Amino acid sequence: MGILRDFENRLEGAVEGFFARAFRSGLQPVELAKAVQRYAGNYQQVGVSGVIVPNVYRFELSPEDLERFEGFSGSLERELADVVRRTAGERGWRLEGAPRIELVADDAVRVGTYELRGKVEADPEPKPRPTPAAASGASGSTRVLPTPSSSTGTARLRAADGTCYTLTPNATVGRLPSCDIVLDDPSVSRRHARVARGDGRWTVEDLGSTNGLHVNGKAVGRAQLQDGDRVEFGGVALTFTLEA
Repeated sequence: MGILRDFENRLEGAVEGFFARAFRSGLQPVELAKAVQRYAGNYQQVGVSGVIVPNVYRFELSPEDLERFEGFSGSLERELADVVRRTAGERGWRLEGAPRIELVADDAVRVGTYELRGKVEADPEPKPRPTPAAASGASGSTRVLPTPSSSTGTARLRAADGTCYTLTPNATVGRLPSCDIVLDDPSVSRRHARVARGDGRWTVEDLGSTNGLHVNGKAVGRAQLQDGDRVEFGGVALTFTLEA
């Protein structure tokens, strides 16, 4: 099923009869989905690590059109973000941060039209924790312990086809559009697993998935990750990497 057709089907399932009543005429959600695909294709940045496209998109709509989306805008924003994520994966584009969509009203925009702006916005790096001595203001020499290798650099999950997902400190993985990393595969559960950073380490944890979680071929419920580990979410295999 194509990305846009799947997008429409998901919306219909999310709001049932309301979808048909609200979107029978006027500005259609699929127009917004097509717009983010076009924008990403037109505003590519070629870097040393590949083709980077915007991950944050701001739609300015007429107040009348935005009012038609009232009570549904949150679902629409999530589904549009999923279109960005899936399109990037399908076309081999990189996203520097989690996709995000913003729908706002602008009196200068005519009914049935929109203004769209996009940008690349990397996920913020968490601030390092102060050492006990620094936090308390203690004086004297302090022994600095080396940081575990699994906490340094930017963490990503990479697929064999080159698709790359940048990890946030508490990223969920699954089929649901609300997950931080969406894997559109029937072997993956709706909320399959969580990849998190804590105490200077990255870990992956099964969230009660149907087909299980494997690290380097071994079934696990929870495991610490190291650079180069192969993580299997059901039948989808990704490689955990750390980049300086």
